[in-house]
Amino acid sequence: MSGKSKINVFNKMTKTALDEEISNYVAYHRYYQRLIAVKIVTEGNTIADAAKILGKSYQTVHRWIKTCEKEGLEGLKPSFGGGRPSKLTYDQLIELDKIIEETPNMSIKDVHFLVNEKFNVDYSLKQIGKIVRKLGYNYSKAYPKFSKSPEDAEEQLKKLRRIQCNIKRCYSLI
Repeated sequence: MSGKSKINVFNKMTKTALDEEISNYVAYHRYYQRLIAVKIVTEGNTIADAAKILGKSYQTVHRWIKTCEKEGLEGLKPSFGGGRPSKLTYDQLIELDKIIEETPNMSIKDVHFLVNEKFNVDYSLKQIGKIVRKLGYNYSKAYPKFSKSPEDAEEQLKKLRRIQCNIKRCYSLI
């Protein structure tokens, strides 16, 4: 199918409302992806173009656009029918994301304590790890810094490696 789409998504929203939603919601990847699809189509591209750009099928993007046309931006938000509801609300997740981003070197235990104190929600450390990964963070083990190491330890290591490389090159020529 080619040509411009005859679907009008602006009967329930404005273009500025769409732009604001795109700039505000990046925590949930699915919703963000759907907003981008609507943005691509509203800028004059076809649904097939949007599907190709996003790596989705034509039918999926068409369904998103039709849903947006009928229900507005609210219809684009994922609605999961089953499963246990999250203890943290969407707004709390966004707030947690901002706190983690602004606070350097937070451990899983720090995030666990923060969620427990600030939002009065008790999660296990394993679940906190899942939430943190869902927010896009990757925690690895922090290694302690040796107290007697010099301030320019990394520079000294680089110089030592350069010297070792030069020595290896000299011996290879002999």
